[in-house]
Amino acid sequence: MKQFNKNLSPALRGAIYYAIFYAVVGSYFAYINVAYIQRGLSGVQIGTFSSVGAFLALVASPLLTGLADRKGWHTQILVINNLLFGISLVSLYFIPTFQWMLPVVAINAVAGAPLMPISDSLLVRMANKHRLDFGKMRLWGSIGFTVVCILTGTLWNVIGLEYLFIVSGIIFILRSLSVMLIEAPDSEVKEVEAGKGLSSGLKSFLLPFKDRRFVAFLIGTFFWGCCMAFFTYSSIYMDQLGGSSLLVGLMMAIPALMEVPALVVADRLADRFGLLPVFMAGILQFCMIIVVVIFVKSPVVLVILNGIRGLGFGVNIVMGIRFVDRLAPKEQVGLYQSLYNVVMFFFSMLIFMPFLGYLFDYHGIQWVFIATALAGGAAILIFGILHFLTKKGAKQGQLVS
Repeated sequence: MKQFNKNLSPALRGAIYYAIFYAVVGSYFAYINVAYIQRGLSGVQIGTFSSVGAFLALVASPLLTGLADRKGWHTQILVINNLLFGISLVSLYFIPTFQWMLPVVAINAVAGAPLMPISDSLLVRMANKHRLDFGKMRLWGSIGFTVVCILTGTLWNVIGLEYLFIVSGIIFILRSLSVMLIEAPDSEVKEVEAGKGLSSGLKSFLLPFKDRRFVAFLIGTFFWGCCMAFFTYSSIYMDQLGGSSLLVGLMMAIPALMEVPALVVADRLADRFGLLPVFMAGILQFCMIIVVVIFVKSPVVLVILNGIRGLGFGVNIVMGIRFVDRLAPKEQVGLYQSLYNVVMFFFSMLIFMPFLGYLFDYHGIQWVFIATALAGGAAILIFGILHFLTKKGAKQGQLVS
C-alpha cells in the first residue's frame, strides 16, 4: 500500500478517493426514498427509518471515530464499515416488509455513520500537510456523484428501482478498496498516545463540549441539517409531479455538477470573507430555492432549480469541514468532524423527520418545504450571532471565523 501511495501524488489520491466515495453514494442517495415509496411504505414509515437510523448513527459515529482517533484505526474502520453497509443494503432486496426492513436499516445506519467524518478528517489533514486546496480535491466527489447518479438513473429507469439494493450494495462493498488511497497523518501516533492518556473514552467524548464556539456551531448546524431534509422530499416531489427516475437522478446530479465551480473558489472565498459569512450566504441561497420550489409544478423546472441550489451547497461543504478542522485539536480531529456530521445529518433528522413525515401525510409536501426553509433561517441567525460574538471577542492568536 505504501508503494501504491508513492506512485500517486497526494492531490491525485485525494481526488480519486473522493470521486469513488461520492460516486457510490450517487448510485442510491437520490433514489432510495422513491424505492421505499414504490414498495408501498408511507411517509411516516420512511420518517421512522430516518429517525431510528439517525438515533443509532448519533451514538455509533462519535464512538467509532473516537475509537479511530485513540487507536489509530481510521482505515480499518473505513474498510469494515463499507463492507457492512454494502451487505446490509443487498439484504434489503430480499426483505419486503417494513417490520423486517427496520432492523436492517438500523445496521445500515450504524455502518455508514463514521464513513464521511473519518474520510473528511483524514483528507483535510492530508490537504493541510501538503498545502493543497481542499475544495479542489473535494470537487471530484461532486463529479463522481454526478456521473454515476445520471448513469444509474438511466439504469433504474430500464430495470426498475428494486435492483437498486443489490447493485448499490455491491459497489459499496467494492468501495472498501479505495481506502488504500488515504494517507495517515503524521500526527497519528501522537493522537493514539494522547488518547491512551485520557482517563476514559467518556472523558474524551465530552471534551469538545467544553469549547463554547464549537457548541454554538453545533446548534446552528442542527438547524442547517433540518433545512437539508429538503433533499429527502425533493425526490418524492419529483415522483409526485410525474417525473421519471431519470429526472430524479438529474435533479440530484446537476446540483452536484454545479458544486464543482463553487468548490473551485470555496477556499478563496473563505480566505477573503471568512468561513461563517460564506456559510451563511450558502444557506440563504438554499432557502431561497426552497421557497420557489413550493410553487413549482413542472418536473423540468424542479431540476433547474435544484441545479442552481448546488452552487451554495458546494461552498458550504468546504466551509463546514474547514471550520471544524480549525477548532479541533489534532488528537480529536475525527471526533470533532463526527459530532459535526451526526448533528447535521442524524440528530437533526431524528428530531425533525417524524414531524416532516406528519406534515407530508396530513398537510402535503408544500408544508414540508416551508418547514425546512424556516429551519434554514434559524441556522443563518445562529451562525450570524456566532460570527458577531467571535469577531467581537477575538484576541491575537484566537480563531476568527
